[in-house]
Amino acid sequence: MRVVTVASQKGGVGKTTLALNLAHAMARRGWRILVIDTDPQGAVGLSLSSKLAAAPGLAEVVTERRALEEVLVTTRLPGLSLLPVGQVPPQDTHGFGSYLADGRALRRIVDELAGRFDVVFFDTPSGFQGITLGAMRASTHVLSPVQAEPIAARSLTQLLEVVGALRDEGLHLELAGLVLVMLQMRQSASLGVADELWGQLGDLVLQTTIPRDVAFLDASAAGVPVGLLGRRPPLVASTFDQLATEVEGRLSLNRVEDRDDGPIPLVD
Repeated sequence: MRVVTVASQKGGVGKTTLALNLAHAMARRGWRILVIDTDPQGAVGLSLSSKLAAAPGLAEVVTERRALEEVLVTTRLPGLSLLPVGQVPPQDTHGFGSYLADGRALRRIVDELAGRFDVVFFDTPSGFQGITLGAMRASTHVLSPVQAEPIAARSLTQLLEVVGALRDEGLHLELAGLVLVMLQMRQSASLGVADELWGQLGDLVLQTTIPRDVAFLDASAAGVPVGLLGRRPPLVASTFDQLATEVEGRLSLNRVEDRDDGPIPLVD
């Protein structure tokens, strides 16, 4: 089982959008996927449903008020499940973050889930401390969205330093890659950031990019992944199918039935 923390130093770069839409695309491709919301603000629940935002979840599990099985949410898509953050009162946010920072509580959950999922995604708050650090300590990989703007790109040094420090602790943590998001193809500064990162960081930057698109606002308003906006989803939804293929390779995911994969005849 691969455990992937979706993390970024900067807020507002689309961590939840990336986690949910990538999870949806990978589940559609047959993988068993779980998204765990670790953000006390409940970004996953707020993105999908008010009912989910009000549901018990991670907070109740780590404080032993609920069993994990009681709070896992199955979706209408076979293979895709969710664990909302649960109820974290604002005055308890700091304590919640401090409790999760060493990674032990999250690692216990990961151990309990072993064998049930192929990939677990941790959606995290911004920054590389507290909850995010705990999630990284319980993970096998880190995937980071990078806004295609100069200021956002400058925070990458911190991510690389944190991953290096955790590896020095003896953790087997890998950087699955950096995903360029909110790319504006007709904006020279945005394209310049993409070219610079590809040039400086090479294969650390995934080839698939996520454009700035109004469809994401529509999907958020509707409370669905962009691929479920309608029977004919917007073109940008196909971007996550491409990203899913690339991430599968980064995570070294390989089903037995894929070993003999090859062309499929259209007619006999």
